[in-house]
Amino acid sequence: MRELYELCGSDPQLLFSPYCWRVRLALQHKGLDFESRPLIFTDKAPLACSGQTLVPVLRDGEQVVHDSVAIFAYLDRTYPANPLLGDGVAATRARLLEKVLFQSVRMPLLKILLPRVQGVIAAADQAYFRSSREKALGMSLEAFADPQAGEEALRKALQPLEAWLAESTYLDGESSAGSDYLVAGLLFWAWCLGTQPWADDSAVDRWFRRLLARYEAQYGPVQRAL
Repeated sequence: MRELYELCGSDPQLLFSPYCWRVRLALQHKGLDFESRPLIFTDKAPLACSGQTLVPVLRDGEQVVHDSVAIFAYLDRTYPANPLLGDGVAATRARLLEKVLFQSVRMPLLKILLPRVQGVIAAADQAYFRSSREKALGMSLEAFADPQAGEEALRKALQPLEAWLAESTYLDGESSAGSDYLVAGLLFWAWCLGTQPWADDSAVDRWFRRLLARYEAQYGPVQRAL
């Protein structure tokens, strides 16, 4: 049985990692069953099998893979039906998309979502979360978090996607695939943390809701933070 080690809040049913959501959507795309193994930030021991300490980690029999894009590539090699990335060139483009998304979409969302993450994680994670994020950001969480500025930056970052999705059902064409899930994982991050920082009934919103509805039809409602 496939196992997906993924991040949860103090409630193990609240799964909010954007990278883990990418893998959940990819597994659904492939039609593959899996068992969720939710972990809080400081529960690192189960990840030792992957040789590192970050989620997502997919264990598929004897195979263990970490990193969402690497997991996409593994799924395509092992289960070639319904490709996520396709050939090597497409996989390289996915890495480029990942770099672009990190700056243009993830960073504005981080400004919006940092306080929400703090509000849902376990007490045991609070000190680790603060110290690790402040080290990466080079400033305090309070100095970095700015939901209003984040929403303004996110609206600008989503404009190219809005234009594309106004003419195409999915980012990858008439059917969703890897590019859709790389982006959608970030929006699931916000959705699970109880907010929707993009416009209602925009092309991006309609695209997200198509993916959400398909996921919920198979797995049930996505748990959201209050």
